[in-house]
Amino acid sequence: MRQERGLSLDRLAQLTGVSKPMLGQIERGISSPTIATLWKIAKGFNVPFTSFLEDEAPLQLVRAADQTAFYEDEERYQVFSTYRAPGSPVELFRMILQPGCKRVAEPHTSGVMESVTVFEGVLRITVSGGTYELQPGDALNFAADIPHTYENPGQTTAVAHLTMFYTTVGARTL
Repeated sequence: MRQERGLSLDRLAQLTGVSKPMLGQIERGISSPTIATLWKIAKGFNVPFTSFLEDEAPLQLVRAADQTAFYEDEERYQVFSTYRAPGSPVELFRMILQPGCKRVAEPHTSGVMESVTVFEGVLRITVSGGTYELQPGDALNFAADIPHTYENPGQTTAVAHLTMFYTTVGARTL
């Protein structure tokens, strides 16, 4: 994608905030990026997070064991890609937060919206200066182009569904 857009590693490092050596290692397959790094790269390219995952057929049965998984916070934060389609302005994820997990998310590109619905446990989301504690069945929708935090303050695992809506994909407005 970097080469297709005619970007140098230096320029991509400026756009993403990811160091030039790390970007080079990721391109060469020497290093696997963290979720935070992948989000920064997606933001720099102005593409959905799942743009870096393999394209799938239009009809998909996505078994839990086959979902692309990303882990952070000593694997207490787990996110699984449940839907992606090339060029689609929507991505779906299943999030699992173990007790005590706290995930500080980088702001996404302008116009990105998130919708989070809790299915199990308690999920605390801090965004726009407010803190919201969601119980099973509760949903929170917000502009995700500002810092936001997901936290499990409870004693049991929290499971939520995250939908991301993009108003732009690449340089094209939808």
